[in-house]
Amino acid sequence: MSKSSVFPYGITLREGGIIDVFPVAEVKIQSKEGEWLSIFLLVDSGAALSALPKSDASFFGINFKKGKIMYITGIGSQPIKGWQHNLNISFGRNMMSLPFVFLDNPNAPRILGRAGLFEKFYVVFEERNKRSGFLESGSKEVGAVSKILGRIS
Repeated sequence: MSKSSVFPYGITLREGGIIDVFPVAEVKIQSKEGEWLSIFLLVDSGAALSALPKSDASFFGINFKKGKIMYITGIGSQPIKGWQHNLNISFGRNMMSLPFVFLDNPNAPRILGRAGLFEKFYVVFEERNKRSGFLESGSKEVGAVSKILGRIS
C-alpha cells in the first residue's frame, strides 16, 4: 500500500470578503494526555524547518525552553527566537519524527517545512485543482514524475 498522500488546499476568508487558498497538510501530534490531534499546517517549501507558536508546546507536553535555541528569519522580518524539538507525528499513513521550532511569537503561523519530510517524498503542488501531493519516494508515481521531468530538462 502506497504511503503517498494528497491534501486539498486550505481556505481562509479575509477582511472584505477576499478568499485565500493555500497548500496545507494534516499532521497528527500526540497531546500530553496521549490523544492524537489533527492540525493543519501551511506547506512551505521555502521553510527549512517546521514551526509552531510556543503556546502550542505545553499542549503537547513539551517544555519549549529545553529545546535548542535558534533564531528564525523570514522575508523582510526580524529574527524570531525559537526552540527546536523533534516531534513524533502521524502524516498520512506514515509515522515519523520531524524537527519543529516553537517560535516566540503568538502570531507565528503553523508551518510544515522541508526538514525530515521533503527528502522522503516528492512534493507536488497542483494549483489548478487546489491540492498538494506527497508522493512516496520509490513509488510508481514518483517514477512517472521523474520520467516526465527528465524529458523536459
